[in-house]
Amino acid sequence: MVRAFVALLIPPTWSEHLGRIRAELSGQTSGLSWVKPENVHITLRFLGDLGDSGVHRAGEAVRRGAERVLAIPARLGGLGGFPDLERPRVIWAALAEGAAEATGLARAVNDALRQDGFGPPDKPFRAHLTLARVREGAKGLSVVRAYQPPPPPEAAVLERVALMKSDLEPAGARYTPLLEVRLRR
Repeated sequence: MVRAFVALLIPPTWSEHLGRIRAELSGQTSGLSWVKPENVHITLRFLGDLGDSGVHRAGEAVRRGAERVLAIPARLGGLGGFPDLERPRVIWAALAEGAAEATGLARAVNDALRQDGFGPPDKPFRAHLTLARVREGAKGLSVVRAYQPPPPPEAAVLERVALMKSDLEPAGARYTPLLEVRLRR
């Protein structure tokens, strides 16, 4: 079985920027499980555990759904939280530009997955980049709420969608692309 999800990948400059934010905030907080900067992405759909045939079907659906979508001009935005920053379970970075286009991409990929028998997603898509998960008893959340991130890197064109394998390890998740699709230019 493969634990799988579909991701819209971000450029290295964004990963580096989000890594700086992580470094600044992690030293002032506790009880937050931070995502490694190289693992940050926009999740289009979590698929869960799939066998070989499920991985193959998912890959074909992702290819079909994504290959007709235009690449997404995007810019990083500010920080937020689910359900909100007052009592967050997740800390995330928003898209200041490109969220509507990412939503359209998620819809196209999910429509193709649904056609291949995967059913609807568990929850509605919301374009964001997960930075940390908040554990019970976390401290320093007021620092996160007051934090002013450094200016974001320049806008980028997001053009890579991947079917990813997630291996959960003691040092954190390790993601491996199983298939990558380039969006149209």
